[in-house]
Amino acid sequence: MIALSLQGIRGGVGTSSTLAALSYALSTLGQKVLVVDLCPENTLGLHFNLDFALPGGWAPATLANTPWNEHAWRIEPGLTVMPYGTLTAQQQAQLEVMLRDNPHLWAKRQASLAEHFDWILFDLPQRLPGHAGNPQCDIALTVLNLDAACHALLHPLRDRPGVLLINRFDPASQLQRDLLLLWQHQLGSALVPVHLHADEAMAEALAKREPAGRYAPGSLIAQDMVSLASWCLLRGGRLE
Repeated sequence: MIALSLQGIRGGVGTSSTLAALSYALSTLGQKVLVVDLCPENTLGLHFNLDFALPGGWAPATLANTPWNEHAWRIEPGLTVMPYGTLTAQQQAQLEVMLRDNPHLWAKRQASLAEHFDWILFDLPQRLPGHAGNPQCDIALTVLNLDAACHALLHPLRDRPGVLLINRFDPASQLQRDLLLLWQHQLGSALVPVHLHADEAMAEALAKREPAGRYAPGSLIAQDMVSLASWCLLRGGRLE
């Protein structure tokens, strides 16, 4: 089983919608995929038509010391989602301490899931290091947009392991084209060679509460996601 994580370089870059669309694309390529929401906002399930106030979730189960693996939802053959669940701010802080004190908690869980899935995808939060640092991932992607804010935040990431994924690329934007050339020169192989284009179908898919590839299989973003999924398969050694 290959573990992959997505984390935004900042909020609002489209990390959760990208993860949902990527998981669907991988499943359409014959992979068995588990998606885990590690963000207390608990919004990843919205992309799979799960209720925002759905009872349960791995996080409340972990705090209550009840079976965490019983809180997974089978969306369709080959695609399963495990929501975070609803916690108070105090409970979130308690779980953060627990995860920091038990840095191998999710690694042990991943080992127990290996025989059931080909991929496990994690949606990581930004400001909870215990949450974000707990999974042991083979592929770590940082999602960013081609804008000045993300450019300013890139400098401290240059020496950090992982790969950078450009989302919402608009080739009609001169600024974005200039930044892309600059990043390609400065970052080289740290950039995923697949750039996800800005496409209204992505926003419409969330409004429809579906992954982009299911909502609009012929859209540009759906094609981008298949390309990204193929890159992941190649990177993970599952595509010859």
